[in-house]
Parts: sequence; C-alpha cells; structure tokens
Amino acid sequence: MLRNIPPDLIEIITHAVMNPGTIVAGYLVGRFADQPQKIIVGAFAAGIAGVAFSWLIMKLGLSPDHPRLFPGIFVLSFILGAGWAWPGYFAGRSRRGK
Repeated sequence: MLRNIPPDLIEIITHAVMNPGTIVAGYLVGRFADQPQKIIVGAFAAGIAGVAFSWLIMKLGLSPDHPRLFPGIFVLSFILGAGWAWPGYFAGRSRRGK
C-alpha cells in the first residue's frame, strides 16, 4: 500500500502529524478564543507554527532539508490545527463558565 505513495507526501504527512508546534499552537489559541470563529485563527497559527518547527528540525539536520515541502506542511498543519483548536476552545469555554 505504501509503495504507491510518493516519498514527498510521506514526509509532508510525517512532519505535519508528528509536529508538537501544530498541536500546542492550535490548542492554546483555541483555549484562549472567546468566539468559535477564532478557531480558524488558531488553525492558521498552528499552520505557521508547524512550518516553523519543521524548518527548525530540517536546519538541525534531523530531517532532510527540502523547502518544497513547506506548502504541504502548512496546509496539513492548518487542517490538523483546526482539529486541535476545537477541543481547546471547548476546554477554555468550560473554564470560563459559558
């Protein structure tokens, strides 16, 4: 099954899914959001954090340095960041008592 997937796509998925920058940024921005529309802002922040963390990993030499992966990492981090901002929003909402 994995033989038909391009290697760049596997790297994009790996960088986006296993990225603590995406998880932390999405959850924290969602937690401090006071309106559900700000989940999109949290997703955007998670996308930027995901790319920044991936860039750092590449510059440290822990992963091959391929700048062409950054757009895909941003898009997938944005989608996953929206998923992490959603529970963060509800956790912050219950903390605020709404």
